[in-house]
Amino acid sequence: MADAKTERSAGCACGRLTVKTIGEPVDVYLCSCLKCQRGTGSAFSYAALFAESAVTIAGDRRQYADRGDSGRAIDSSFCPTCGTAVAFRAEGLPGVIGVPVGGFADPNFARPSKLFWASRRHRWLDLPADIAKIDTQ
Repeated sequence: MADAKTERSAGCACGRLTVKTIGEPVDVYLCSCLKCQRGTGSAFSYAALFAESAVTIAGDRRQYADRGDSGRAIDSSFCPTCGTAVAFRAEGLPGVIGVPVGGFADPNFARPSKLFWASRRHRWLDLPADIAKIDTQ
């Protein structure tokens, strides 16, 4: 396992927008809310939360403000060239910045601890028993 000094890099598909993190994530989770399904174009999102002080975002970016299925505000940062979302802030998660795990392109990244909005997951999605299934958020 990596220590608190571990530095990681994530980025968009074209490489013009990057995220650097220091240390371990506060949490790693999946979400199957309808907004995450549509936003990722997949059956769920896979995200890591880091303390704000541990995250640096560099490059030209645009913001997209929306509300999650919980009704709380979510502000996403995305690349204006390729459209890839690289970070987000959520009203329900103060003091942290979320980073989509796919942006790290690291197959050894920490596994998620929970699935939010399990009630909206695709029925084929079977997860290991140690990943908590939370019906909403």
